[in-house]
Amino acid sequence: MKTKYFLVFLALLLSPVFNNEVFSQRCLVFRYDNDGNRVKRFVDNHCDEVKTRDEVQEVVVNEVVALYPNPTDGQIMVVLEEESMHGLANCKLYDINGVLIIEQNLFKKETEVDIGNVPVGVYLLKVFAGNDEFTKIIVKQ
Repeated sequence: MKTKYFLVFLALLLSPVFNNEVFSQRCLVFRYDNDGNRVKRFVDNHCDEVKTRDEVQEVVVNEVVALYPNPTDGQIMVVLEEESMHGLANCKLYDINGVLIIEQNLFKKETEVDIGNVPVGVYLLKVFAGNDEFTKIIVKQ
């Protein structure tokens, strides 16, 4: 019985070593000409590889939706990237049991959502922008 658990543990421990995609980061790679002008920008999945002198890497932060302040005591700002504002966007606040508490349309890049009347606790805010859906955790103090 102990051998079976040991083998399962060993397999879980070694699986990321054999599969680089598990912990791979996506990064932006920029190429520059001899004058220092950026000539190309692309997303690369292999950030750990050595790049040439004319390539610079930056880690991609996939923050299409940002919330602040979090934790909050009543008001939160929902900030959407410009690219995600191509159509109607809305947000829905759910409690930890999945019950819908607030639903609000997002017409601007920055929209204030009032959660002052909900009890203290942890909530999920789902933002729907076009065909995309983003989920954020909100702590109400």
